[in-house]
Amino acid sequence: MAYQALYRKWRPRTFDDVVGQEAITDTLKNSLIRGKVSHAFLFAGPRGTGKTSCAKIFAKALNCLNLQEGEPCNECSNCLAADQGAMPDIIEMDAASNNSVDEIRDLLDKVHYAPTEGKYKVYIIDEVHMLSISAFNALLKTLEEPPASVVFILATTELQKVPATIISRTQRYNFKRFSNEAMVQRMEYILGQEGVEYEDKALKVIAQVADGGMRDALSILDQLLSFEKSSVRYEDALEVTGFAAQEQVEKLLLALLNGDSQMALDLAKSAIQDGASAQNILNEIISLTVQAMLFTKTGQGEFLTDDFAQEIAQQSPDRFSQIIDQANDALGSLRFTNQQQIPLEVFLVQASQKRQNSQAGPQVVSAASNPAIERQIKVLKEQVHQLTQQVQQLSQRPSQAF
Repeated sequence: MAYQALYRKWRPRTFDDVVGQEAITDTLKNSLIRGKVSHAFLFAGPRGTGKTSCAKIFAKALNCLNLQEGEPCNECSNCLAADQGAMPDIIEMDAASNNSVDEIRDLLDKVHYAPTEGKYKVYIIDEVHMLSISAFNALLKTLEEPPASVVFILATTELQKVPATIISRTQRYNFKRFSNEAMVQRMEYILGQEGVEYEDKALKVIAQVADGGMRDALSILDQLLSFEKSSVRYEDALEVTGFAAQEQVEKLLLALLNGDSQMALDLAKSAIQDGASAQNILNEIISLTVQAMLFTKTGQGEFLTDDFAQEIAQQSPDRFSQIIDQANDALGSLRFTNQQQIPLEVFLVQASQKRQNSQAGPQVVSAASNPAIERQIKVLKEQVHQLTQQVQQLSQRPSQAF
């Protein structure tokens, strides 16, 4: 049998298998138990958050011959056929590649046919925001008055592109990003079932890179298993994902706080040579700076570098806020240049110079007390006063017609 990717092999088969979306799965189960199933649903949320998985489970449950407290039994002929993608009453369509009005009309022509094997005919339209305006208009009437045995499940990653007329005709469910803890727990379960050893720090790195998407996390995990099948190691995770080690980022933040530009540049250069990207370094600096700021307020936090906690305890919250703002500005600049290292280096120099600028205050005050400078300032003030009077006089003169 051909190899199957982890995110496909471990795709949830019941609502209880779906992690992190309990409010949605509980609502869907209750609607099945009470027999109050709407004719149209809209699943919206970021990629890899379980929209398609929930749509498949819900479609399977609607046609299950032995429904068990809102869950499909996964044993009857309809459930087995649905798992294999061979259930004729469950029709899946990718709107990204089938977005014309003719394709939607062809689909709607078949809506009025009764289901052949199940109780409902379920249409799952993925990435529905990709439909053309004409296709949306063709879908409107059917969504408003569908046959009793038809259920539409629309899924999208870009809700703002779906017309309001479509949204108002559906029950909308907003899928949220998974927390890092939820993704780590799911990966621990899968690796336990697969019999693969792992390091906790490696899974945390994967969760951070995945940015709330379970499918992304499992795809990265799959890549790591291809890299080293016997175990999932922290060093391999850093190399594959391009993230810098936390200890190195802590040293980098300390260099910024201490105003050591050269040290910060050297550490960033070393991290990039080890495979980290400028974006990842900036993201990790932001994450660590936020942790450091919270530590100064609550006293809670775990760090790897010696004396890191003592160093950051002496810093003001404003200093951390400045670094976070500058790092966010640098992240924005990355989108407009192919030379990704330049915004990072500019950020490192600017962030480390904040300490030096704060020490330059007394010099400016003493320079202002210099007699020569005071005379120049007096002359400038007189010139500004004269110009102001001239402007007032000109404004009071009546306008002349030419």
